[in-house]
Amino acid sequence: MSFTEKVYFCAMLLKQLHRLTNKWSVALALLVALYSCASIGRLEGGDIDEDPPVFLGGTPQPGALHYKKDRISILFDEFVKLEKPNEKIVISPPQVQQPEVKSTGKKVVVTLKDTLKSQTTYTIDFGDAIQDNNEGNPLENFIYTFSTGDRLDTMEVSGTVLNAADLEPVKGMLVGLHANLADSAFTTLPFDRVGRTDSRGRFSIRGIAPGSYRLYGLNDADQNYFYSQPSELLAFRDSLVIPHSEPRTRRDTLWIDSLTVDTIYDVAYTHYLPDDLLLRSFKEKVLTQRLAKSERLTT
Repeated sequence: MSFTEKVYFCAMLLKQLHRLTNKWSVALALLVALYSCASIGRLEGGDIDEDPPVFLGGTPQPGALHYKKDRISILFDEFVKLEKPNEKIVISPPQVQQPEVKSTGKKVVVTLKDTLKSQTTYTIDFGDAIQDNNEGNPLENFIYTFSTGDRLDTMEVSGTVLNAADLEPVKGMLVGLHANLADSAFTTLPFDRVGRTDSRGRFSIRGIAPGSYRLYGLNDADQNYFYSQPSELLAFRDSLVIPHSEPRTRRDTLWIDSLTVDTIYDVAYTHYLPDDLLLRSFKEKVLTQRLAKSERLTT
């Protein structure tokens, strides 16, 4: 039935209500009229939302110093949700006790269960886990940083993890730094700073203090942030990693519209190195030796 026909039908039904005297007839006619008129058509929405959530502020403020509380609250301009937070969100230094990360309305709230370390920079790398609630538009590469001390460490290293057998990128592998340069630290102590590889095997570790470090990769099955099971994939770099930075410039463009360039200008920025670290992951062969028998031969 067309829209015009439905309007005419509703008008005629309502007109007949005045002529009916039977209460049941009135009720039945009224129900039919309401059902028919209520389904004339549906409201059409506006344009599809294609924009990710916009960060508005948080507690503490990004880059805050001397923050000692275990609760971080981050506010956005719309309702948000979290996509696979246990897989995508990486907190550094690593948390032995699993933190609580949840979305509430327009906020994302992180509650740390471990005792905060003094004089330490904390980074929460959300990746693309934060999305708007309606369309699922992700906020890419969102990172939140604060410090419990009087300094914010900003050094960063990055690279790639490949499978040693076929040189394919390794996704979801934990990559960590140790300030303790002893080889035994990898098997006894949690990492000092961590990152996680993406689908291309790329990783970044942020919030690093100046110094020298050992770099390892680990498929951390038991989530204790050190190598403890022979079944875990591992990787290591045989030389020390020394984070540093250098000033660089890049070209950027202002547009009048999608086709017309207004201005091309240079932008100064800080580039962090090394950015080409390469790790090859493998599974260690564990050979079990047993005493078959003991005897003393005599002549």
